Formats: sequence, C-alpha cells, structure tokens
Amino acid sequence: MDIAVQEVWIQFLINLTRYIDTQVSFTGKHSAQVAYWVRSTARVLNQDEETAHTFFWAAMLHDVGKIGVPENVLTKAGPLSDYEWTMMRLHPILGANIVKSTKVLDTIAPVIFYHQEKYDGSGYPFGLKGDDIPFGSRILAVADAYEAMTSHRVYRLALNPEEARQELYHNRGTHFDPQVVEAFLHVAEEQHSESAVRLNPSQ
Repeated sequence: MDIAVQEVWIQFLINLTRYIDTQVSFTGKHSAQVAYWVRSTARVLNQDEETAHTFFWAAMLHDVGKIGVPENVLTKAGPLSDYEWTMMRLHPILGANIVKSTKVLDTIAPVIFYHQEKYDGSGYPFGLKGDDIPFGSRILAVADAYEAMTSHRVYRLALNPEEARQELYHNRGTHFDPQVVEAFLHVAEEQHSESAVRLNPSQ
C-alpha cells in the first residue's frame, strides 16, 4: 500500500471512528478525548514522545472494531444479552485486525487488541492480568473508562468527574493498574482545575 493510499485509509478509519462515537455517545468526541488523556498520562509516566504518540493513535482508533457490532447492540438502552455481549467482546480483535492492514499503524494494533483486559485477569478477550497486559493497553483502559463514565450514554446518565475519579480509585488493583490510575488522576484533576479557572469570571 503506497503512502497516498495509506493516508486515505487512515483518514477513513478516523472518520469511521467518529461515526461510531456518535452512535454510543452524545458528543461524538469519545475517542478524541480518550486519546488526549492517554497521551498526557503516558507523558506523566515518563514514556518517550514516540511511545506517547503511538498510544495516542491507538486511543484514537481503539473503538474502530465496533463497526462490526450491530447498531442495535451498540445503542441498546437496556442490559445486553449473553449473545450480544459475545458480539461486543469481539470489537478489540476486529479493531486490531483492521489497523494492522496499514503498515504505518501496525504498532498500535496490540494496544487496541488488549485494551479491554483488566488488571486482575477478569477482562477480555484473553483474561490477561497485571504486567502481561501491554502498558499502552493499561493506560487506554483507564482513560477509556473515565471518559465513558463522565459522558451521557443511551443506557445511563454521566457521573460527575469526582464520582468517576473515585470509581477509578476504588478499582485500582482490580480492573486497573494502580500506577496508571495514580498518573491518570493527576492528569484528570489538573484538567478539571484548569477548566474551573477558565469558567471562573473572577480569574
């Protein structure tokens, strides 16, 4: 695949991800926000810029595999059935395979492939635990969960940022890498403080 075709394909994947985001969230900016937090968290965790950039692009495209999940499952307001969960759990595998088709994106495929694994081994698709989960996937898991919790979805209202941060804190060591949670909370609290300053007319 030549460079021009690769650029067109990458832009197509970005647009596809934006479309998917509009199906599952009201803002349509889920992946872009997650990508921002992943890169910022990677920097706090002393990852070099090339690695932080790789993690950023993995986050931008982490949900592209949901194109293979029926729309009625993605937008279902109630609990998913066992069969529907089976379809949903395929999206990291499909997403990784989609991005692997472009050579310049093949380094992000493992981050996408394992981003639904949980630190205690209760995640999917393979039930990896601890340091067996790629570091980028562990960062993505935290940022993805926080953004999902703080956004309105068809099946529930958003938590406020403080509630979401508490949820991450309580699940460190089980769902999430404790080191990553600590770094992410620093990033999220810093952004929250900056937003409060911008919104305060006395500043």
